[in-house]
Order: sequence, then C-alpha cells, then structure tokens
Amino acid sequence: MVEQIKQKSTLSYFNTFFLFFGVSVIIELFYMGILGVVQGTTLTILELSLSFDNAVINALILANMPPIWRRRFLTWGMLIAVFGVRLVFPILIVFATTDLSFVESFSLAVNNPAEYEKVILASHHIVMAFGGIFLLMIFLSFLFNENKDVHWIAVIEKYASRWSSIGNLKILIAILTVAVIGFYAPSHILIDDVVKNIDKGEIILPMIYGILLYLCIEFLRGILEDDGTKHDSTSMESEREKIEHVVNSKLAKGGFASFIYLELIDMSFSFDGVLGAFAVSQNIVIIMLGLGAGAFAVRNLTILMVDRGTVAEYKYLEHGAMWSVGLLAISMIVQIFMHLPHGLIIAFAIIPIAIAFIHSVRENKQDKNKI
Repeated sequence: MVEQIKQKSTLSYFNTFFLFFGVSVIIELFYMGILGVVQGTTLTILELSLSFDNAVINALILANMPPIWRRRFLTWGMLIAVFGVRLVFPILIVFATTDLSFVESFSLAVNNPAEYEKVILASHHIVMAFGGIFLLMIFLSFLFNENKDVHWIAVIEKYASRWSSIGNLKILIAILTVAVIGFYAPSHILIDDVVKNIDKGEIILPMIYGILLYLCIEFLRGILEDDGTKHDSTSMESEREKIEHVVNSKLAKGGFASFIYLELIDMSFSFDGVLGAFAVSQNIVIIMLGLGAGAFAVRNLTILMVDRGTVAEYKYLEHGAMWSVGLLAISMIVQIFMHLPHGLIIAFAIIPIAIAFIHSVRENKQDKNKI
C-alpha cells in the first residue's frame, strides 16, 4: 500500500478536480460565455487561496480516519461542500432572514441575482459573527492545550499551555469576546456603502450559537472517547491521539463523528469565500461551480497530504495552520463591522503556514546533520 502511494504521481491526486473544473468551464461557457469562465476561474482560485489552511486542518483529522471514510469525504463530503455549503447555504440565509419561502428564495437567486446579493450582504454580520467565534474556539483549543509540548511561537504557546491548567480559559476568553463586542457594538454598520441599523442581538446570539455548537461537538467527541480507558495526560501528541481514539472507539468506528466534524469545519472556513464571491459574480450557478471546483482542489490536496504524511513530516505545519485559523477568526469578527480586502484574508490563510513549513524544513535539515 505504501509503495502504491509513493508511485502515485502528484497530479493524479487532482483527477476529480480537473474533471469537475473541466465540466464547470464548459457549463460556464454555455451559460454566460467567456465572462462566466473568467468569473468561475477567479472564484476557484479565490476558494483555493482562502482554504489552504483548511486543507491542513482536514489532513490532521483525516489521517486517523478509516479508508472508507476518506473516500466518503471525497464523495458524500463533496456533495455537501458543493451543493450544501456553496448553493443551499446562501439560499437558507435568504430564507431565514426574509419572509420568503425556500422555493421563493431559490427563485430570487436564479431570477433576480442583484436583489439576492443585497439580501445575502444584509446578513453578512450574522454569518461573520457565527463563523468567527466558531473558528476562534478551534484556535483557542489548540492554544490552551496543557498536553501540547511542541511549541512553534514559544513565547505565546508555551505560556498558554501552562495557563490552561488553571481552568477552561478558552470558554472564558470566548465569552469575554462576546461580552466586549456586544457592549461596544455600534447600532449601525456600513454594508455595500449603505448604512444599516442593526440589533446587537443579531451579533451576540450568532456568537453564542457558535460557541454552543463547538461545545456540543466537543461533548459528542467526549462521549465517543469515554470507553473506560484512561489516557496519559502527559502524552506528547495528545491532540492527535485524542482524535485517533475518537475515530477508533466502538461508537465511532465508522468515522461518522469525525466526518461531521470535518464538514462543520469546512463550512466555517467557507463563509468568507461564499460571501466574498459576490464581489466577483452575482450569478448563483457561476458561484457554485467556481467555488465548488476550488473545494475539489482543497479536498484533493488534503488526501495528498494524508497519503504523503506531510503534516507528520513537518512538525510546525499544524501550528501554522492553527495560527491561520486564529487570524481568520479575528478577521471574520472584524468583518462584522468593516470590510477587509481579500488579499489580506488570503495572506492570513497562507503566510503562517508557509513560514511554519520553512521553519520545519530547516529543523529537519538540522536534525539530519546532527545524525
């Protein structure tokens, strides 16, 4: 099996991406001509750029899942990612924030893209609040992990790991974040050059729901782990072992819990791309095809990293991905109140991972020289 993986070329991992991208280009060409192809391709590049950190996080979890669930991640998961998150989710936003039925919301998206975009953008602060706090919880869980003994940005990670033994600091920080934002949140925000009055509850409630969702997932994982086995609290790779135990436990043998966890993380990472897509195109078909192709590329990249053992080989890669998550979480919270350029968000997604990769390569070379 290992030999087959080694013999498999890098490009062969992206066969499904090339297939979906090719079909997408044909549909875009017939649907909107050259303009549709340009917009769709731009969205594919945007999605891949924004979601590179997502691929690394996915690889961490997917590495400990059974092969059958890896395949389902690329089949069932892609249906959810392309049609669920990139098509149905924006329509659900319209459905939830207006008096329109789901069918009427879909009709609005197809027949009146300009009005559809206005409704989506009017809900921008709600989506950013929910997604931002959910990703922040993921980052804080990484940061305040008392069992973590490999530190990249040691001046922060080392002390955060020590402080985590005091209490559940991640929840305290998250609640304080909600409280501060709720207290200082303005009564109006600027959306697409239009001043919109908002209720603070439209920010506070989604953030509370985001925290609750994360805690519910952690609770589910805790139940799946609890088979009477005691774990060494001083384990060097505690988080990876925790994930591996969840996947291999009796109740989660099929990898279902990890699959759901992956899809929720993917959804949170996708918020920026879905909302930012309207700056490129207002056509729901082009958006779905463009972002969908990018989602295929990200998932193929995830499988490549799992098979090649990329995350395990470069010890700081996980840290870089988590710091990207932290920066992306902060950027989403900031975007509740103001616009941030896509270039800055892409930098948040890529630069920490790139630096962590370079640092890991240097340390690997130093370790080899010592031998």
